[in-house]
Formats: sequence, structure tokens, C-alpha cells
Amino acid sequence: MAELQEGEVLHGHEYDGIQELDNDLPRWWLFGFYFTIVFGVVYWIYYHMSSLGPSPEQEFLREMADAGYRVPSAALQGVTEQDLLLGVVGVLCAIGALIFAELLRADRSDS
Repeated sequence: MAELQEGEVLHGHEYDGIQELDNDLPRWWLFGFYFTIVFGVVYWIYYHMSSLGPSPEQEFLREMADAGYRVPSAALQGVTEQDLLLGVVGVLCAIGALIFAELLRADRSDS
């Protein structure tokens, strides 16, 4: 059986002679994960919640209009109030999930 290295905690789970160790994720992996979350939020705000970038629906409707199809001009307008409300709720849910995950992680490290 292999010796435990410093910082590794044996959980007691064993299957076919393989024991589970509790190791932290590498920092580069965590930074990459957090970067993708931030990128996703910025992308979503830019393309879906603000009038800075066109939404996928607006791009589709513009392409349809360019191809000769009749598209209502109201459909080519920007974000509605309902879209903005859904966006704010989505951001708050994401922030709440991140806070909850950090609380669970802090509670696990305390015990």
C-alpha cells in the first residue's frame, strides 16, 4: 500500500484496494474555472441583457430580414423589461449558488 503524502487525508472509502484521498484542486484549475464563470456572466450581459451587442434572436431576425422574409420591426428592438428581470434573477441565483458553495467548502474545512 502506498504511503500517504503530507496534506492528503484518507477518507476510508475503499473499492478494489483503491483508497480515496481528499486532495485540493490545483490552483490553475480553480482559476480557469472561475475565469469561465466570469466570462460567461460578461458574455451573457453583453449579448443578452444589454444593447451593446446583438442578442442571438436579434441576429437571427436580422438575417431573416436580409434574406427577404417579413420580420416585425418590434422584434428587432432591444431588451424588454421581462428579459431584464429574468437576467437580474439569474445573476442573483448564480451569486447565491457561489456563496452557498463557499459556505459548504468553509464548513467542510473547519471539521
